[in-house]
Amino acid sequence: MGPCTVAAGYDIMTAAIRAHAVLAQAGLTGAGRPMRVANSLNEVWFVGPYVVRVNTRGDRLTLAHERDVLQALPRGVPAPLLVDYGECSFGEWLVVSRAPGEELSRFWPTMSEEQREEAITTLGHGMRELHHVNARALGLDRAPFLESGATECPHRLPVDRLLDLLAQVARFHFVDPALMRSAVEQLIEATAYLDSDSETLVHGDLHFENVLWDGTALTAIIDWEWSRPGPPDLDLDVLLHSLADPAAHVGLDYAAPRRRDFDNVVTWLRDAYPELFAHAHLAQRLFVYRLAYDAPDLLRHPPDRPTEKLPWHHPYLRIQRLVEGRSDLAWILAN
Repeated sequence: MGPCTVAAGYDIMTAAIRAHAVLAQAGLTGAGRPMRVANSLNEVWFVGPYVVRVNTRGDRLTLAHERDVLQALPRGVPAPLLVDYGECSFGEWLVVSRAPGEELSRFWPTMSEEQREEAITTLGHGMRELHHVNARALGLDRAPFLESGATECPHRLPVDRLLDLLAQVARFHFVDPALMRSAVEQLIEATAYLDSDSETLVHGDLHFENVLWDGTALTAIIDWEWSRPGPPDLDLDVLLHSLADPAAHVGLDYAAPRRRDFDNVVTWLRDAYPELFAHAHLAQRLFVYRLAYDAPDLLRHPPDRPTEKLPWHHPYLRIQRLVEGRSDLAWILAN
């Protein structure tokens, strides 16, 4: 077999062979020994000064899209540098520079208030630079997942797709159709406050696990494969909900920070990027974004038991709390 004709399918040995095949095709065989990194969608490896990501799903070229996004980002956005990209019999791969540091959520509990404010200020300035990019003008509105409506993509939008999804999940066993009707009614009411069309480039999956800190500075925002056109405050949804419920959004190998550790984040982010919070109906817009995030998760994980027996973080219960006004939106808007 050639250097990039490795079988599809997953086990650690086959994945390692794929990583070496990618290094050979990229001309990086002397870069170091690959070290596997946990990831829910791609095979990810640290190799010396590089990060190698391999997508074997084969149904959509999300890493090709990420390549295009990285090439389009302005200098004011902290992001890894693109090294190489390619396609193989087993899928596609992307090599980027490895930015120093680790996930910001790992550092957060031991950071001083001054360091925390510096991190959020840098993040806010980077988000503003990102949101000055016209995604449509650069052809970044043609990502494969936008056409297919992939449910792994955070936020099932536009609203007509979300309405179709809610109709699907309303037919699931253990799902209350009345709750879904209420969700649809609130969604339709809140839709009046959305932008008709947006050309702004958003990250799409921005949370502290995708922000790197090296102990003194924020070094990179990573994982750009879900970037797409959208309203700038769409990037608030995942970010702020991940802080309101940190236990659901951090790696399993370390203890999550506490919600109260993030009480000043909204203030710092608003100071750094006030336009992001300027809409008079931000609460209604965040309601739509959260429903667009949780509904695809419910489609992937329908309830298999009565409501009272579901775990707290199940997407059905998250939607129930959202519709009933008991979600994390209250904490977010109060800070």
